[in-house]
Amino acid sequence: MTIREHIIRSVHEASVHAELDLSVVVACVDASRSIERCLEALVDSCSTLRTQIVVVDASRDKTAALVGRRWPEMEILRFPPGTLVPVLWAAGLGRARGPGVAFTLGNIVVARPWAQALRSGLTEASGVGGPLVLHPQSGVVDWAIFYLRYSAFLPSQLPAGSVTGEIAGDNAAYLGSALERHASSFTKGFWEVEFHRRLRAEGQRLVSTRQATAAVTWSVPFWPMVRHRFVHGRHFGASRVAGGTRPGRIVFAAPLVPWILAARAARRVWSERGHRTRFVIALPMFVALAAAWAMGEAVGALFGPPRLQ
Repeated sequence: MTIREHIIRSVHEASVHAELDLSVVVACVDASRSIERCLEALVDSCSTLRTQIVVVDASRDKTAALVGRRWPEMEILRFPPGTLVPVLWAAGLGRARGPGVAFTLGNIVVARPWAQALRSGLTEASGVGGPLVLHPQSGVVDWAIFYLRYSAFLPSQLPAGSVTGEIAGDNAAYLGSALERHASSFTKGFWEVEFHRRLRAEGQRLVSTRQATAAVTWSVPFWPMVRHRFVHGRHFGASRVAGGTRPGRIVFAAPLVPWILAARAARRVWSERGHRTRFVIALPMFVALAAAWAMGEAVGALFGPPRLQ
């Protein structure tokens, strides 16, 4: 059976397994510091539902071993270190059996209403997400990553109800039937922005709910995150060219991208209590991570997408 056939078959099974309410795919990259806190909160949130949790790990640390000792009943998939999160999500999706599938990370701590809120949201839309906040026990690297990746999903930036922009795939759930329709596009990873574009082309809706708020705690270490930002940027640059953007436009704009992203994030967080000082302290790391993204985007525009693990 090919990878495509496996994913299509597995996602189809998600739509017919009535004994489950929700499947949750947890992607982990060097998450040993946070994984126990993540799964404790997740298990508590899922206690009122019939839930399947699949942990997909690509860590150099002992994340998978920690999970196996503490939760031997959980399904754990292991991938080589360096495998990107979208690839991990796609692998977990291949094992999901619930009528709805939620995605998160090993460094995200969900609120207690999270699972029920996402499952309820899927009664009115094909995809539902929640806001993201900083966990109190986070450091400067975590702040930089948070403001670069999640400032658009702060509670003040992501109102409840219909969403015309994006929801964060790191804190979202989707109908199994919607995933099934597009399963053939996940053979190189579950890239949520591309999936959202396909859903909207079908006339489907995305919504958000405040009850699905989640907190970002200890993230991937700085240098692995630099690599991840570069590879993600390369994928995005290649997809922009495929969508009709001229490569030269992306390449010549690359030096400005880190400062544009910093300005956008600053506008979002400047009025938020507690965020202003953290943003200023994290700004050098923010710019470095954004520069890695911009460089990757330019490389992707010129040479195409990366070869993903």
